[in-house]
Formats: sequence, structure tokens, C-alpha cells
Amino acid sequence: MSSPRLAVHWASFQDTFAGACAHSFVELRAIDRALALASKCFVALLPLSILSTAVISGREFSDELVRRFALTGSGARAARLMFASPAEVQAGVGLLGVVILLSSAFSLARAIERVYLDAWQLPPVRGRNAVNHRLAWLLSLLVVWAALIELHVLLADRRGLVATAIGTGLFFLWTPYILLGHRVAWRRLLPTGAITGAAAVALGIGSVAIMPRLISRNTDRYGLIGLTFSLVSWLFVAALLIVTAAILGAELDRRLRPNGVMRRARGRASMTP
Repeated sequence: MSSPRLAVHWASFQDTFAGACAHSFVELRAIDRALALASKCFVALLPLSILSTAVISGREFSDELVRRFALTGSGARAARLMFASPAEVQAGVGLLGVVILLSSAFSLARAIERVYLDAWQLPPVRGRNAVNHRLAWLLSLLVVWAALIELHVLLADRRGLVATAIGTGLFFLWTPYILLGHRVAWRRLLPTGAITGAAAVALGIGSVAIMPRLISRNTDRYGLIGLTFSLVSWLFVAALLIVTAAILGAELDRRLRPNGVMRRARGRASMTP
């Protein structure tokens, strides 16, 4: 196929929804964003999960991990060896640890905020409002995370998946709404919430199918650090789904809005040398 014909086909593909999503995926460096989010989740969300499980429910986080991923054998043993009991967690909480944890949590909020800002092509919120929005999001994260943990204990099988989908969808309807400073109406964010909720269900099903063997194989090969490798891999997949859902939701909104495709086409034309 000649180069001019290939260029024509490529330009036509870019004007489709799939092409627009692929362009945004590359432009926003989705893989790099997901890697950064996964690392921030590991240093912020994982300790928050351990702390909230110990303080709120009084249960061991290792038991929640075993239940969540249906771990058996060496994977379950590694999880119980790696994470402390609730009493040890509560006794080990200090002022410096709390400060570091809060700083990591705010860094995670900023990273997720940047994903939605870039996906929706909006400037950042400045000043005190930005801090208030991130703080509100972090408080809601703690509430939703604790609620989902309790729901996983009370509900099983399909009911647990439905509860996860609804809870995740609502949370990721609220997440861009608050982090974008209320500048995008919640109705326009419905696709983002729905896509993220569906992705959470797929991740949950895939986790039960893949994670037990992955964790057992990694712990047999590398010891306790193998469990860490597996959790980081899982967090990367979860972060990539969040970034992808943000891109799909924003592109779908642009596609459905009047003249959205024309605006995008004009924008590409203006960047062409």
C-alpha cells in the first residue's frame, strides 16, 4: 500500500471513536500513568487498607487478602506471614508514619486528578479549592473502601460482584466530579462511572482466576517478595483500567456532544505542520 493511501486510511481511522481513543491513549502516556498510579497506590492505598481493616473491622488484612484473591497453599501462607495482626498494626502507628501516609495519599489524589484533567483537557484547580477537593476525595475513598471490604465479607459470589460494580461505578462517578472541581456535570461523567464499574467486575473475576496461581508461583520462586511483585502487578492492571476508563469516558463525551468530532478534527488540523 502506497504511503499517501496509508496516510488517508490513518487519517480516517483517527476520526473514528476507536482512533480518537487510541490517539488519547498514546498522547496521555497511559502506560506510564498506570505505572505511576500503581506505585502510588502501593505506598498509599495498601497501607490505608491495612490500617482501616485493623482499626474499623478489627480483622487481619491477610485474611481479607486471602478471601479477596481466593488464595491457597503457599500464597495464603505468604500473605499471613507478610502482614501484621490488627493489634500490631494499631500499636505500630506513630505520628511520623501518619504524616508519611497522608502525604502519600495526597500524592495519589493529585496523580488521579491529573489523569482526569488531561483526559478532559481542563486546566488544574488552583489554591485552597484544589486541596479541599482532594481531601474530600480521600475521605470518600476511606469510606467506600471500608464499605467494599465489609460487603465482600457479607456478600459472596455474584452478589459481591454486583455490589462491587455498583460501588465502584458510583465512586468513579464522584471521583472525576470532585477532582475536576465540579466543572463537568455528573451526567456527562456517567459513562466513566459505568465503564469503571464494569472494569472492576472484570478485574474481580480475573483476579480470582489468575491471582492464586500467580501469587503461589511467585512466592515459591522468590519468597515473600514474590507476593509484593504480584500485588504490584495487580495494582498496575487496576490503574491501567482506571486510566483507560477515564479516556473512554472523555472521548465518548466529546463524540456525543454537538460538533465534538468537528472540534477534534480542527484541533488535529491546527497541529499538522
